[in-house]
Amino acid sequence: MKQFVYLILLVIGIAGCGKLSEGVVREIEFPEHDPQIALTFMARPTADSLVARAHSSAGILDSIGSKRIMEAIFTLEHTSGTAITWGGEVDWIQGLGHVLTDVELADGQWTLTVEAPQFETVTATQVMPPRIDSIGDYSYSYASDLANEFVDEDEFGNVYLSRTIEFELTLPDRVESNDHFLVRAQKAFNWEDFEENSEFGGYAFLNPRVEDDPRIVWNQLCGGYLIEDIDAVEALNGLPFEIFQEAWGPDLDVVVSEPVVIEICAVSPEMAQYYQRLDLISNPSGGPLFTEPVLAYSNVSSGYGCFGLYTSSTLPLQFD
Repeated sequence: MKQFVYLILLVIGIAGCGKLSEGVVREIEFPEHDPQIALTFMARPTADSLVARAHSSAGILDSIGSKRIMEAIFTLEHTSGTAITWGGEVDWIQGLGHVLTDVELADGQWTLTVEAPQFETVTATQVMPPRIDSIGDYSYSYASDLANEFVDEDEFGNVYLSRTIEFELTLPDRVESNDHFLVRAQKAFNWEDFEENSEFGGYAFLNPRVEDDPRIVWNQLCGGYLIEDIDAVEALNGLPFEIFQEAWGPDLDVVVSEPVVIEICAVSPEMAQYYQRLDLISNPSGGPLFTEPVLAYSNVSSGYGCFGLYTSSTLPLQFD
């Protein structure tokens, strides 16, 4: 009897393997996609110019893909009633988007509305983060020390400088809020600095001194480190970084006096989450075969894009 049962199971297994080897083809119908406005606008309180971008969303079977919406009209409205409107062909700059100039945004809540012909109007709301600075109620503190410096001058008077700087940063901590920050070196490495007609050049790398510090996460799209506060824990005291600087040019005094400029930003939680998700999508770290895909974060009513606010402060580090 047992042999008979084993024989039946063996036949079923062979038949199943045969079907798998032949493959299974199923036609899956994708639902039709109704194009929506996808917007991206990251703004700070004061700026000479800011760029807003509006695209049409596209379905997976759309051969044309997403297209920029030149006719889009943007309106920023503060809870006080102040409103700023720009967009359309007047403010459109090819290759960039719709440019808003001479920006002055107050603290508090702002709502962004985007309208375009043949599209449903979309909205998004943000609260301006506190204005971060080295002084004031929402301030950071730092310590820097020149750990190593090398200067070389050739027979033609061309100077090369390299420095290693130990940099320690303490960020503000609000007990009632979970804050997000971005820290980056403003002048990153650029191959254009090596062009023959560039007399002066230079760059700086900012890296954590503690490997795999869970508080400090590199974000490729932002070109810096995203840092998140932890409720009721003073975890952002004395964050250890190391800065590597290189500079070159024909004048010793100019090269040696070249500062390292660090930008420190307070970013809205929505803006931080948007870039965190995009970085995970662009740089997946692997995982089980059947894990759920990472979806892009959006705080826009259409479900596409992000409206973010941030404040920033520049910190020049100079060593004689």
